[in-house]
Amino acid sequence: MMHTHWMKCLVPMALGVALLSLVGCEAAEQSAQKLAEEAKKEAQALISDSVGEVVNEVNRQVDSLQESTNRALGKAEQDEQSESQENESEPTGEPGAET
Repeated sequence: MMHTHWMKCLVPMALGVALLSLVGCEAAEQSAQKLAEEAKKEAQALISDSVGEVVNEVNRQVDSLQESTNRALGKAEQDEQSESQENESEPTGEPGAET
């Protein structure tokens, strides 16, 4: 009889422990999913920041290259203008040889 009494008490306790374990497992799974989602968001934010920094650096380098190119082209244009002005000011023929 005593054995039956313990069985009657033990079965609900075992079901309760199993239920708590399942609830605990579900809570742990939800926590793990939440942590995974947060980690994913953080990774995306880090990637976005890194890509933004790379794009900004590339833009700075392109701007610097454009400035260098513009300076070089401006220098070449100035040289061409000064050469053409020098050529225009020099006489092209012998003096007094007009016909």
